[in-house]
Amino acid sequence: MRYAATSACFWLMAVFFMLTSSQASAEDKFYIGIEGGFSKSGNLGVSHSFANNPTRCDSLLYPSGVTPPMDAECTTDRISTIANVFAPGAGFVGGATFGYALGNGLRFEAEYLNRRQSSKRRLVRLLPRLARPGSDSGAPPTQKRSEWDENDLPSERVYDLGAHHLFLNAYYDLRNGSPLTPYIGAGVGMGSVEMRYSARFLRRSDLGTEPWQDAAEGTTSSLDTALDKTRFGFQVVGGVDYALGDDFSVGAKVRWTRLGGFDRDDVSWTEIRSHKPVRADGITPFTSDFEVDDIDNWTFTVGLKYYP
Repeated sequence: MRYAATSACFWLMAVFFMLTSSQASAEDKFYIGIEGGFSKSGNLGVSHSFANNPTRCDSLLYPSGVTPPMDAECTTDRISTIANVFAPGAGFVGGATFGYALGNGLRFEAEYLNRRQSSKRRLVRLLPRLARPGSDSGAPPTQKRSEWDENDLPSERVYDLGAHHLFLNAYYDLRNGSPLTPYIGAGVGMGSVEMRYSARFLRRSDLGTEPWQDAAEGTTSSLDTALDKTRFGFQVVGGVDYALGDDFSVGAKVRWTRLGGFDRDDVSWTEIRSHKPVRADGITPFTSDFEVDDIDNWTFTVGLKYYP
C-alpha cells in the first residue's frame, strides 16, 4: 500500500510540474543512454520458520520393526525460526535509459538496470517460537545445540543476489549556463529480485549409544534454494552531466532504491539427517516458510547520453 501511495504522489507532482511549466521549445528532445558502475545494498534480513521435533523422534533413524517414540514431543509440531541479517558485498550494475528532455529543465525517463552482488557465510541464529499457545518452552533446535559438530557449526548464506529494475523517473536539471548541469529526481517502478539461500547443519560423530544416536551421527541437514519475486519500489536520484557538444554528454549518478520485501512458503529442504526431507513421521515433507525484508540499495554509475 505504501508503494502505491508513493507512486501516486510522485506522478501527481510530475504532472503538476509539467502542466505549470512553459511550453515546449526547440530544445525539447529525446535521448538514449548507457551506464555502468557499482552497487551496494544495506543489511538484508532473511528468516524462515519450520515445524520441527527432537532428533530422537525421527522414525527413519530406527531399524525396521522398531516403533519410534510417540510421546507429545514427537507428535506435536513446534515452530522454530532461523533468522539472520546479511551484509551483501559490492557488485556491478549496468543499465540503459530512454528519455525526453523538455526545454524548461524537466526530463522524463524510462530506466532499466541489472545488478549483481554476493554475501558472506553467517553462523545460524536459532530463534525458538512456539506454534501453539500454552505449550512448554524449549523448541527442538534449542535442544539440539549439543548435537552440532563444533568444528563445522551450523551456518547459512545468501549468495548470487541480483535484481532487474524497470523504473520511470522524473528529473529537474539545474541549468546554469555552463556545460556542467546538476540534477535531482525520483522514480517508481518494479524490481525482479533473485537470490540463493543455503543452510547446513552437521551432527557430531559421538552423539551416544542409543540406536537413534548411532543412526544420526555425522548426518547433515541442509537447504539450498532460490528466492525470487517481483516487487514495487521507489528511488531518489542525484547526479551531474557534462555536455560534450549538442549530441553527447557524460555524467555521474547516485541512486538510493528501496524494493518491498516478500514471502516464500513451502520451500522444501534438500535433506534432513542425510535422508529425504521429511518430518519425524517419515512422510510429511519438511518445508520452510521464508520472509525477506525490504531491500535497500545504493548505486553509483557513470554514463553517456546521446541526443539524436
